[in-house]
Amino acid sequence: MEIQQLYYYMELCKQKNFTEAGYACNMTQGALSKQIRKLENELGITLIRRNTRKFELSKEGEIFLSYAKKMTGTYEEMLKNVQKNQEIKIGCMPVLAPYHFARLVADFRKEYPDIKLVIDERIASDIQENSDRYDFLILRENMMEDQKKFRFSPLYDDKLCAVLYEKHPLYGRDRLQLKELKDDVFIFPERGSGSYEVFYKSCEKAGFEPKIAFEFPQANTIMSFVSEGVGVTITFSTVYREAKCAGVKMIPLEDELHSVISLFYRKNKPLDYAKKQFLNYVREHLYT
Repeated sequence: MEIQQLYYYMELCKQKNFTEAGYACNMTQGALSKQIRKLENELGITLIRRNTRKFELSKEGEIFLSYAKKMTGTYEEMLKNVQKNQEIKIGCMPVLAPYHFARLVADFRKEYPDIKLVIDERIASDIQENSDRYDFLILRENMMEDQKKFRFSPLYDDKLCAVLYEKHPLYGRDRLQLKELKDDVFIFPERGSGSYEVFYKSCEKAGFEPKIAFEFPQANTIMSFVSEGVGVTITFSTVYREAKCAGVKMIPLEDELHSVISLFYRKNKPLDYAKKQFLNYVREHLYT
């Protein structure tokens, strides 16, 4: 029996659903089911009643759950005492300010003062090129080139919107399709940032290649150029609310385009106590 199997079992009991628990554990429903079967075979008992429509533990399953909680609690206490002053290196793209990630980091440091977080903010392409340097990566899911090597936990899911200047012909609209902006000039984030690639691919999906006049690393600069009528842009609704300025308007897109920011970590690299605590803390306090 492996300690990780206990965590799988506890997550399943929490979710009461193999699909949801598998997603939380970053594995398929079938893979999770095999782990539970393996536990049952080793113990020689049935943990979960499978002949009912609703999720239900057997009597033995209830007893085993209580012991699993005690065993993992003791395991984590042991790790906490022997693995003090741990350091976690996080590579993240420069997009987290609007999502108030700093608040989570501050709260985590208060709860785990012995764990040091080192956050290296770089454009997405640099983070991927140097991924071996980090314990965790914070990137948009569509930017991760080799997802098979990583597990991930979603942090934020945000929709794309159009941002237009006051004199634009479509400024008065409540909603629009991205293809309606195919003849406009765009102001984009800098290439390699992650957002650039999301926006460009969204335009391609809408049937056109955007005519990009300028690229800037800061959302505030992009908004200022839009407000002066230099061009239009597309961005994430959360980013817009943080960076909006006078003379611009956010218009929702009927295309329903969105992008998920996730926390990635390598499958073949075991997580020590500090990294597990950070991962669990993020899962419990984030996903909007």
